[in-house]
Amino acid sequence: MVLVALATALSLVLANRQASAQVLLQPTGSTGPDPFTTAKTTGAGPASPTATASGGTVSGNAVGLYGGSTKVSSCDVPQLQSFLTTHADKGTAWAQVEGIDTGRIPDYLHALTPVVLRTDTRVTNHGFRDGSATTFQSVLQSGTAVLVDRQGVPRVRCACGNPLTPPSAASSAHFTGTTWSGFQADRVVTVSPAPSALEWVVLYDPATGTWFVRPVGTHGGHDTPTAHPSSTSPSASASTSTSASGSSSGSGSPSTGSSSGSSSGSGSGSGSAGTTGPGAGTATGGTTGGATGNGGTSTEVPSGGGGATTAPAPATSP
Repeated sequence: MVLVALATALSLVLANRQASAQVLLQPTGSTGPDPFTTAKTTGAGPASPTATASGGTVSGNAVGLYGGSTKVSSCDVPQLQSFLTTHADKGTAWAQVEGIDTGRIPDYLHALTPVVLRTDTRVTNHGFRDGSATTFQSVLQSGTAVLVDRQGVPRVRCACGNPLTPPSAASSAHFTGTTWSGFQADRVVTVSPAPSALEWVVLYDPATGTWFVRPVGTHGGHDTPTAHPSSTSPSASASTSTSASGSSSGSGSPSTGSSSGSSSGSGSGSGSAGTTGPGAGTATGGTTGGATGNGGTSTEVPSGGGGATTAPAPATSP
């Protein structure tokens, strides 16, 4: 009986840990705990004004999700490559997180695309301590420079070189660390992979108020202007209903209390086929992460290149 009671108690503790996640808030200027490198971002500053997002899950091909500076890379990829290939212990740990062989680090990095987040974005972050990679949940502030993969998913945080992976699923979140003005738990976005590989990303330049196209795997040298998209603010692909809650606390400019922290629902749609390959499907999402599927999308052709880019639901934000 005692063993049964202990086993039951342990199961409840583990279930509670899975249901609630501790999430570190990371402002743009913070490298965070145990950074892989001390490399700094270059070029573009915070991409403001930020996009108006309703929170939840957004596809990696959503127009308006990312920004940057025309002809300028927000991430020093050669510096990161040099560091990881000359520090064997960190290079090995970094590659393991990304799921690649150490020898593929240069090619992998140069296949990624530098962008700047326009929404507060939830990720699983990985630092380096005692010879191996660490894992922690975090929210990256809008304006953070990252490298995204061919499906628009953040894979590297440029300020510290940390590898990023999708966030773990949780029904609620307890936010720790330093908050920033405008942070709202129910506006945090989780990026899901685009339905198929992208040929380019459409970015907003806050310095000029214009839009441009950046081919995937390039670092600014091939940027071309594009017309103002008809829809410019990322939107979750599912209808939402708030059920779980999250609280935040921290140092610096802390905020305490409780706030709505997850959303769920389903939606469906269809899109005409384009270069990015949007299709029909359903999506579910929550601001604390753990989303599957992709919603239907509409397409439009940018003036900077052929093919189709995918736009979310109409909005009024630049």
